[in-house]
Amino acid sequence: MSPSHANKGGARYRYYVSQAVLQGKPPPPGLVSRVPAAETEALVVAALRSHLSASGAGERLSDNDRDLLDRHLERATLTPNHLELRLRQIIEPAQAHGPANDGSSGSPIATVTTITVPWSSPVPAAVKGVIHVPAHNTPIKASRREALLIAIAKARQWIDDLADGRAASFAVIARREGKAERHIRLLAPLAFVSPRIVAALLDGTAPADLTLTKLARALPYCWAEQERRVGPSAPFHG
Repeated sequence: MSPSHANKGGARYRYYVSQAVLQGKPPPPGLVSRVPAAETEALVVAALRSHLSASGAGERLSDNDRDLLDRHLERATLTPNHLELRLRQIIEPAQAHGPANDGSSGSPIATVTTITVPWSSPVPAAVKGVIHVPAHNTPIKASRREALLIAIAKARQWIDDLADGRAASFAVIARREGKAERHIRLLAPLAFVSPRIVAALLDGTAPADLTLTKLARALPYCWAEQERRVGPSAPFHG
């Protein structure tokens, strides 16, 4: 896929478009032809951070999303039902376990892992009839899930910008985003959301009534407390 964009009402909307569509050909069966860039990028970053944190690499992760992607992401593949990420991890010789050092300097070792994340197209096919989902197992809506993941990704970028000096204050970020400073301050704590909550959003098991306001307002910095407040329906313990 290649990056593309469209302008509407003075705003620019970014997309990824398949090569087949760009060449005026029908996309091959089973492939996605066009996806919104911001939502897709947010899903990739959140899935990558969640996987690396769960694998024990959390303390060594870069706070900069671009650096993290450059280091760990080899390829992202979209299908109508899932997002497949091909990841690489560079292990320095000093970190590798094995025989005692024989005096040679050695070279970094690259390992490759593939992870699959549930995903559905933002423009689902029409469905006839009524689908009944039991109240105790109601899934979170895809649009709400994506809005939460995008907000988390943006919050991480804002905190990263403040830490690295690319933005001097929340007021500067607010002007850049075209939002009120109060809005930025409300969402900024989402940068520190528990990886288990992010994972629950990614696989669609987060509580159906979870909203952006509910998650962001008075968010505690203790991950266990965050998970308790979000609700018992998400699989945070096990």
